[in-house]
Formats: sequence, C-alpha cells, structure tokens
Amino acid sequence: MSKIWSETYKVHTYELDRQQKVSIRGICSFLIDTAGEHVHELGYTIPQLLEQNRSWFFSRFLIRMQEYPGWQEKITVETWPSGSRKLLYLRDWRLFSGQQLIGQATSGWLMIDMLKRRPLRPESYPEWGTFIHPERTIPHVFGKLPELDHDLDPSGQQEFTVRFGDVDINGHANYLKHIEWVLESIPPEVRVEEEIAEMEIHFLSEANFGEEIITRSLRNGETDIFPVSNSPVSSPKGTEYHHSLVRRQDGVEVARARTVWRTVT
Repeated sequence: MSKIWSETYKVHTYELDRQQKVSIRGICSFLIDTAGEHVHELGYTIPQLLEQNRSWFFSRFLIRMQEYPGWQEKITVETWPSGSRKLLYLRDWRLFSGQQLIGQATSGWLMIDMLKRRPLRPESYPEWGTFIHPERTIPHVFGKLPELDHDLDPSGQQEFTVRFGDVDINGHANYLKHIEWVLESIPPEVRVEEEIAEMEIHFLSEANFGEEIITRSLRNGETDIFPVSNSPVSSPKGTEYHHSLVRRQDGVEVARARTVWRTVT
C-alpha cells in the first residue's frame, strides 16, 4: 500500500469560474476525490466503515493556492494521512501544474461512531498509524476561528435551505455546499475581480435536509498572504473576510470560516 497517493485531473469547462480558471470548488473536489481514492486502497472508505457503524466526518480544512490553472490544463494532486491531533485524523495535500507547486492543503477528520454519534479517538485504531506519512504541508493546529457578531449589517448575509441534492452519504449537507454558502456571502465585485489565496473552514455541526442556513460575512481588512513555495506570490497582501453559518431553527453555528482574497493577475 502506498502512503502517498497521486491523481491527475484535467480542468473541464464546468469547473471554470468567471476568470476562466478552475474554481476553488473544483479544486476542493479534486482534493476530496484523491483522498477518497487513497482511503479506498487503505480499506477506510465511508461505505466500508458504515458496515462497522463508523464514518468519516470532515471537521477542519485549510487550503492555500498560488495559481489556478485554466481549461484543459492538468492538475496533479498528492495526498497522505499525516498524523493526528487530539480527536482529529490529519490529512495533507500538494497540488502541481506540471512540475510547479501551485497549492497546499491540510485537514482534520473525525471518525464517528454512528450509533452513539460520538467521535472515536485515533489511538482506538492503532492500525491507522501504519498508513501515516508524517509530513505536514501546512503545520497548522486549527485553533479557534474568530467569532462573528450575529447582529451584522444584513448586506453581508445570505439565506439558504438545505435541499435533498445537498445531502451526502452521511445524511447531512456535504462540505462543498458549506463552501458555496460561504462564497455566496462575498460581494459579487470581489468574486469577479479577486481570487482566494487562502481559505480555512471549521465544520461545527450538521446541516440537515430542509433546515435553513444563514451565512454572514465581515470584511476584516488587509492581511499577509502566505507563500505556497519559496518563490514569491503575485501579491504580498490580501483582504481577509470572516464568515459564520448559522442554523435558523435553533441558532446553532454550523460552520465558521476565514478567507483571504487577492487581485487576479
């Protein structure tokens, strides 16, 4: 079994954004697909785990992108389990366009007992340690993200209802929908003229079919953009936004996020 898994993807027209580059949603789908292929080889896919009343829940995610390839360009993604931290099973990625490193990501996953709906500690599964390649592309500890004031100006707010097509194999809205909801609360002019240099999202609670989700965003000001490689990024500064997704029915925060945007060059 390979500790590092690699897949190559061609950018399709339906994965392009307004700048005619692969969208952040497209990039994230490549990452999860690669991880899925790897855990299939390891014997830890969600269908395999559900036979034992266990499943993976996405909990923490951080991505940094230096470039976004365009139509028909190829992106190679490498991924591996990189360790654990408290209840989190860690997984990292690298993205290449040809030989050029264009992005890095890291994540934390929970192994959930589906009967008790409780997380299972990594040390409960010592066999998982045999798959680990202890390299972190981003040595991030996933500290708590800033809390938003829920009395924000409604101009930074959108509302969504979880549709049946938004629900994944675990019975709740999938992580790509959370990312879409976050992005929809960003002003359109920002999304047309800028691109994501960095995005971090913490999934805090499940969003289920029929529930109403309120997403709020707040511009936090200028911040540094972390380089993906030793070469300088196109812009040393970016604009940071903080985000919160709240379930209307009970006021529970479903997700919290942070994005950093830079001017498209």
